[in-house]
Amino acid sequence: MEVDTQHYDDILIGGGKAGKTLAPVLVADGRKTALVERSLNMIGGGCINIACIPTKTMVASANVANTVRNSAAYGVKTNTPSVNLAEVIQRKRAVVQGMREMNLHNLETALGHELIIGTARFVAPKTIEVTTTEGNNRLLTAERLFINTGTRPLIPSISGLTEVEFLTSESIMELEYLPEHLIVLGSSYIGLEFAQMFRRFGSGVSVIGQSEQILSQQDPDIAIAVQTLLEQDGIEFLLKAKVLRVDRTGNETILQIQVGDREITL
Repeated sequence: MEVDTQHYDDILIGGGKAGKTLAPVLVADGRKTALVERSLNMIGGGCINIACIPTKTMVASANVANTVRNSAAYGVKTNTPSVNLAEVIQRKRAVVQGMREMNLHNLETALGHELIIGTARFVAPKTIEVTTTEGNNRLLTAERLFINTGTRPLIPSISGLTEVEFLTSESIMELEYLPEHLIVLGSSYIGLEFAQMFRRFGSGVSVIGQSEQILSQQDPDIAIAVQTLLEQDGIEFLLKAKVLRVDRTGNETILQIQVGDREITL
């Protein structure tokens, strides 16, 4: 079946930070513009949906738990906090949904029917085919195309990892129960943010890092200061470590690592 081709001055692929910001500017400049986003659940991009906003919302809850836990230092005696992670996640979802709806409204106001929800792929120079969420195919051409397709978690190549129920920086924010022990592979800022968050919620936390310091791209004095603060929270660090394999035994995930000439099981 022949598909009609629609022509635009500009097409943006991806409704994240760059796309949602650029689209209204192009429209205001009189350019016929279309924006294609794969999912309504990702309107606004990674920052709103799977990164900055949801993590900081959960960090705020973790900070409250930490303040209550240490309130005696301020002369206020309280009971040990009980964290309901399912309610923390519900609060996070509500915050994200509100911001997503605001960004959707802004894009619909600027673009009207030229906001297209579907998956785009290039089929020729300056030509894309979009399969919409309704199952229709559309051919779009433009003088200029802007690719704003975002990022996704990188899964390391570790023996046995694909056979266990591991978490990523996205899926951990949908976890509705508090793990007894959380193992974080990697000691960059994203891993450390979740490490401190879940430690303050009440989980035991171990951070496994390949480098000799955490935050390997930062100056050593900064890394040492951050590690000292996190250790004061009760986080365990195993650095200069090599992950050998991951196994599943019953309801537990077992991690085998090597630190120097020692093999350690977590």
